[in-house]
Amino acid sequence: MEQVAWQLVVILIMQGLSREIALKAALLTEGVWATPEALAGLGILFKEQNHGLFGWDFEDHEEELLPDDFRLPLGTVVQFRKNGRSPYSVQKHGDVLVLEKNGEALTEVFWLDRPEYYSRATSDGKPMVKVAQIGGEDSFFVCYNNFCSHWSDGRQCLFCNLVPTISRYRSVLGRKQFDHIGEVAAAAFEEGAANHVLLTGGCFPGENETEIVVDILDSIRKQTGLRRIPGCVLASPPKRLEEIEELYEAGIDGVGYSLEIWDERLFNGICPGKAESPGREWFLETFDKAVEVFGRGNVFCAFVTGIEPQETLLEGVEYMAERGVYSLAFVWSPAPGSKLAGHRTPTVEWYLEAVSKMVDSFEKHNLPDSPNHCYRCDGNTLFHDEARLRAENLSLNRP
Repeated sequence: MEQVAWQLVVILIMQGLSREIALKAALLTEGVWATPEALAGLGILFKEQNHGLFGWDFEDHEEELLPDDFRLPLGTVVQFRKNGRSPYSVQKHGDVLVLEKNGEALTEVFWLDRPEYYSRATSDGKPMVKVAQIGGEDSFFVCYNNFCSHWSDGRQCLFCNLVPTISRYRSVLGRKQFDHIGEVAAAAFEEGAANHVLLTGGCFPGENETEIVVDILDSIRKQTGLRRIPGCVLASPPKRLEEIEELYEAGIDGVGYSLEIWDERLFNGICPGKAESPGREWFLETFDKAVEVFGRGNVFCAFVTGIEPQETLLEGVEYMAERGVYSLAFVWSPAPGSKLAGHRTPTVEWYLEAVSKMVDSFEKHNLPDSPNHCYRCDGNTLFHDEARLRAENLSLNRP
């Protein structure tokens, strides 16, 4: 009798997680809005958007405070992407936040707690929240340079709105000082707000990005006391492959590069600046060297999913997985300020099919679980959620 009851619990949990993943896919592709009553407490009790990198909303919202992300009952983290025309909304009923679709209640949701350090300043008075933010529930996120040189000649990636976002909102410092990043990291890890680090920046070929990142990592290690830093640097491919070893020696446990699009012809058209410099072939050489240095499962290839055909996307995922590289697959947002603003993403079914096949590829090539990124880190990917579903299904069904 107890075994039967346990099996029922397993079924209910699995059905719930599957439903949450599908709901997350819908919210990322359709967007969501919230009533003023539901937004009460943002920026005080609950974590608000601070536009640390891109703007992911479907529409600009100027000075309006919005949630950065929120959590579904079984732990699925969802990025908040404002769309006033979406059928999905968050309403407040008494003390409960309820996600609705066209007025029909779907599930309770939870804004994420605002980290204490968001209200603090660095030793020289800079607001800590303008230096680094928490992505999802536990990822210490820093864009160390909110600029990309490809914008200067109109050769930016067609989906990118990095430069318009920093100009429109001015909610973070465009260029961060190394000691500030280390100081804020120490505050975030000390209060338990962070378990991982994600560092990234726009393309700036006039400087040595590796030297900048190494200095940042040195500051983080010194001020947090960490010997090695759990997390990932999502950087531009280096000019010399030996620089990858310098990153590892600086103490970071993972590294990644944003190839964005696998299909070579589409890559040339959608990412013209990257196609010219450093070029697709150099990206691929960089991934091979990174696996050699960091090991299988500790290297990531960022793809913007939903722009190219699923067939070629999955070819890229398979290519990377075979070589020990995880695909960090972001659900595309055709946001204001990008050249693809106003376009449409694929359907929820397209994304669910794609992510299932991605995780099939990870499992086929026995990619080890990565401690450097997880389903709690951000709300704009689906593959961690699918992997979590399979892992928990396997665990709960094990005798």
